[in-house]
Amino acid sequence: MIELGTNVLLWCAVVLFSAGAVKGILGIGLPVVAIPLLALVMPVPQAVALMPIPIVISNIWQAFHGGYFLPAWRRFWPLILGLVVGTVIGVKLLASVDPRALYIVIGVVVMVFALTSFFSPRLRLPAHGERWLGLAIGLASGVIGGMSTIYGPALIMFLIALRLPKDEFVGTIATFYLSAAVPLTLALGAFGVMGTRELIASTLATLPLFIGVLGGQLLRTRLNQEAFRKGLLAMLLVAGLVLIKRAAF
Repeated sequence: MIELGTNVLLWCAVVLFSAGAVKGILGIGLPVVAIPLLALVMPVPQAVALMPIPIVISNIWQAFHGGYFLPAWRRFWPLILGLVVGTVIGVKLLASVDPRALYIVIGVVVMVFALTSFFSPRLRLPAHGERWLGLAIGLASGVIGGMSTIYGPALIMFLIALRLPKDEFVGTIATFYLSAAVPLTLALGAFGVMGTRELIASTLATLPLFIGVLGGQLLRTRLNQEAFRKGLLAMLLVAGLVLIKRAAF
């Protein structure tokens, strides 16, 4: 880990606060905002190493705030089971899959979904199909996340199709992320990818990010459901572009 000067630390604090605000408003977007901006002042691996603890803490807060954690588990347990199993499979496949091809496929799918949903917002998943489809979505998201740490796109598309109210969406997606992030973080430590210095830096990064989450959460109360939906689709579009750019460079 490189030494960080005062200006770099200040930039990191601003970026983490901003990423936290987006996370607080939409429940998603933390890595999409934080990683590219942090990478302007530090190597990408170091930027990634800052994120595990803030991701876990912010998702614990959003999953339990409002009482959505247990309801999400009761309703979506097949998806969460698939997510955990898929993560293990994805980690095992990590060494044998070209990540650039993976990023392109995910990026294109996400952008097509976002654009289609934005201009034709009638997509809706019937309640009777959510359990069996949830298991498949969870498994696919886990495999992708285990290989790339990118869990969100398929999960977000699934919840948008269910038309969850904005606060329930945030609590539910946080439960999904938390269910995947905890075993993934433990695995990083177990395999020596995340050492003591990275753990300390990641823990310190939680403070500005969490302040941003609280601020964003207050702003979310002022958004109507349609504005919230369009914000989610815009973030998905940005995520797709970031993935394709990552594959190209």
